[in-house]
Amino acid sequence: MRAMLERPLGTVLLAGVFLVAGLMGVAAFWAVLPRSPNTSPLAALLALTWSGAYVATAILTWRRSRLAPLSFLVAIALLLFPASFMFPAQWTVFPSFITIGLVAFLGYRYLQRA
Repeated sequence: MRAMLERPLGTVLLAGVFLVAGLMGVAAFWAVLPRSPNTSPLAALLALTWSGAYVATAILTWRRSRLAPLSFLVAIALLLFPASFMFPAQWTVFPSFITIGLVAFLGYRYLQRA
């Protein structure tokens, strides 16, 4: 409890959000596990990679590592990369990519200062 009180509120909140996102990725991995020979394991591997990136970001953020900003950018990129293939030529989702990029930049800057 004492270590939590010594950390800035933003660091505690970010680590908690990253941990919840990682646990959601583990749940998504379990949900998309191939249960028949006709299903592809690609979605399960993507969900597992995504959850591992967010759990690693949560741990690095909690420990105030200098690698936390980089792992945050990797976790955001793991979300944007498959999304760019889902909507390859539609300009309607472009503003959401810009918004996610702005959030990633601000989070990166905050984690660099913390």
